[in-house]
Formats: sequence, structure tokens, C-alpha cells
Amino acid sequence: MVIHRDQRRADTRDVLDEFEAWLLRERSTQEGTAAAYTARVAGFVEWLPAPVDQSLKTLTAAMLTQWVNLEAARGLKASTLSKQLVMLRSFLQFCHRSGRTGQDFSGVVPHAAAWRLSSIPDPVPAGTIEALFGTLDLRSAKGMRDRAILLLLSGLGLRACEIAGLRLDDIGWRTGTLRVCGKGDRVDELPLSEDVGQALEDYVLHGRGGRTAGEEVFWTVIDPVQPLTANGVCGTIRQICVKAGVEKFGPHRLRHTFATGMLASGATLQEVQGLLRHAHLRTTANYTKVDKNRLSALATEWPAAASGRWSR
Repeated sequence: MVIHRDQRRADTRDVLDEFEAWLLRERSTQEGTAAAYTARVAGFVEWLPAPVDQSLKTLTAAMLTQWVNLEAARGLKASTLSKQLVMLRSFLQFCHRSGRTGQDFSGVVPHAAAWRLSSIPDPVPAGTIEALFGTLDLRSAKGMRDRAILLLLSGLGLRACEIAGLRLDDIGWRTGTLRVCGKGDRVDELPLSEDVGQALEDYVLHGRGGRTAGEEVFWTVIDPVQPLTANGVCGTIRQICVKAGVEKFGPHRLRHTFATGMLASGATLQEVQGLLRHAHLRTTANYTKVDKNRLSALATEWPAAASGRWSR
């Protein structure tokens, strides 16, 4: 049977749209996360022979293994491959519950080999952040907005989703604090430094404009004006990188830079954990690996070594 290219695209899009709707409805996933999951599994759906629904009905464990091996052969980082496989499991659960597959194949998908804290954070090179700020036109709404976003990333270590989720009443103008709603519905209050507070004040008073009726702090500047999403924050940083003539990177590298800079300036691991709002200290410990001297100071001496029993 000949499947026209347009028909295949429509079949693929139908399955992906239903998967995204299922994530929003059944898993209460945030819109940005659902879109990311859908984009990740698109490669698998497009790899299946047409028609897609027929391929899903005849899906086998061998086919899944073949696709996973092809993904692994692409040379993806272990963390990236792991995310791919997590999202594939979710898609296979959806296929089973929607009747597209006769069994739940999610348990067949292997786990990517990865070790916690195996990758070293890559801070932004010295001078790059200044170059980013240097591209901004602070007379424009976009320039004021982007300056506030850059300062929240580099000066407070916020995540892109936390910046997108900020509301006007999260800013404590009188108390000098910022309420941040993070992962797992965790809510924290962070100290608001003078430069970050001034940048937020400039943008809120002079940059948001009268067309923004909602309570969200950050908005797009191009019609139709709407609240800035986490993906929008990522896109904003990459656009600034291009304008500054530096290699493109995402907001999380600025968070890495903030954390390693705090440790280098003498902050304790527990203090950085509090500022980054990590649930576990072992997550924060990843940042100590960029500074061997700092890591040595934080490590407890091995009792056996101290006693001399392991000396040669």
C-alpha cells in the first residue's frame, strides 16, 4: 500500500497530538513539559513504518530494541539518551491505555547507563556574561525585560520555568525578597539584591506596557502579547548569545555559573543548596567538582588514611 507523504505526516501528527493531550489530561503535566515530551518521541513515531497505527498494533520488543540501539549509536550524552527513553516509556504507556498496542511495552525499554554526578558543570567563560548585557538596549521594553531575566539567571540562579512562573505579587518590594515556586510545588523566598530589584522595577514600571492585563511578570514583546513561557526564556537567552557573537547556550548554564561562582567566593555547600533550592545536598555537590581545592576542603579525611594503616 502506497502512503502519501502528506497522509503520513497527518497520521504522525494525530498520534502526537493525542499523546500531548493525554499528558495534559491524565498526568496533569505542565504545557511546556508535555510539548517537550511530545517533541522527544516524535523521532520514534516518524521512524515507524507507515501507517503509524498499524505499526503500533504490530509493535514488538525487537523493534523497540532496534530503535534504542540506533539512538545510542548517534553518540548522545547518557543524560540525553536517558531522557529520550523516559519519554518513550510514557508514550508506550499512552499507546497501551489508548488501545493502540495490545500490551504495555514500557517495561521493555532499557535504562541508559548513567552515573550520578558524572558530568562536570560547564560555567560560562569569563567576560561572556558582560558581553550578553552589552547587547541590550535598555531604552526598549525588550532590553529592560531581557536585563531582568539575565540578572535572575546569573544573580539568583533561577530556572527558566521559575522565571516564567513569576507573578507580580511574588516580588516583595518592601521586604526585598522574591517568592519562587520551583520543582515539586516547592515555594521559597530568596533575598532580592539591589541590582535585580532595580531591573525588575524598571521593567514592571516602564517595560511591561498597558496591554498586559495578567499577573505574570514577563511577557512577549511581539503581538500577540502573551506571558513568556519557559521555552521563551530559553529562546531569549539564545537570541542574546547570537547578538553578542558568542556560542549559543541555554539558561541552565547561567545557573551553573552562579553556583560555581558562589562556591569559589567561599559559600558553603549548604548555603548554595539553599539558594539553588535543591532537595538533596548530593545534587549541589556536583558543582564542587569544578574546583578541586574546594572539593578537598569539603571532603572528610578517610580515617584509615589518617591512622596510617594505608600508607606505603
